[in-house]
Amino acid sequence: MKYKINGFLYYDATDATLSINDEGTSDTQLSITANALLYFLLQQPGVITRDEIMEKVWDDNGLTSSNGNLNQYLSLLRKSFRHYQIDNFIITVSRGRLEINKDITVEVVDDNHMHPLFICEEEERVTPEEPAEKPNKTTYSEQTDAQEQRWMIGSAILFVAALALLWTAIISERSINIVQLNPVSAEICELFSNEKIINAEMGESYLNSFNAVREKLGISCNKERRFVFYYSDKFQNKGLGRTFMAQCAKNENNPYAYCDNYFYYSWK
Repeated sequence: MKYKINGFLYYDATDATLSINDEGTSDTQLSITANALLYFLLQQPGVITRDEIMEKVWDDNGLTSSNGNLNQYLSLLRKSFRHYQIDNFIITVSRGRLEINKDITVEVVDDNHMHPLFICEEEERVTPEEPAEKPNKTTYSEQTDAQEQRWMIGSAILFVAALALLWTAIISERSINIVQLNPVSAEICELFSNEKIINAEMGESYLNSFNAVREKLGISCNKERRFVFYYSDKFQNKGLGRTFMAQCAKNENNPYAYCDNYFYYSWK
């Protein structure tokens, strides 16, 4: 699903990106939770309650919902849109409910006619049809032949479409990149990173930076949790830069049963 916002900003729900036509210079990569929240809001025409948002985005996906988490990701999305000079993209209405600003134009640009925007337009264009006359025997025979031809054409189209989807799936499967998580610490705080720890200095810096972020957020360690941590400014010239941390509950079947994610554009 791909959207065009205010005629110049593109949101790709599949890639979780906000972009303009500048060869990727100003692209913004959204986190998994922020992408799920934005996609859900765009699918809901009109006002929606906070409880419904938390249920659909967090609870239904096995995550722990809270007003704090919702406020954090709403703030993150608003900040992302302000980066493109779009203010008040998500507004709060009476009783704390939320909606997309009606002054902002949102277009679906990938021709997916199952989207609610297209469904509403189709319903408005539908007019009542006059009841068909009861066909006689000759007319009934002609309609049956025409219907059979339509079924044959439709079946052929579906078969070609299925082959195209199969070919697309094969190509996509070959291009999937699996992210490998590397252990940083195996103590009480079981810590992993998507980057390879190349030496002891990097490992110590990673652990110290992780503990600083964790303690500031008031998150404690225990044997039932795993943590994933990343920060972009390895030399910490101006803080940690883009920072991501996930605390995940684990069980005997799944080491990442569910996770709470924290993302910051510039951690000082």
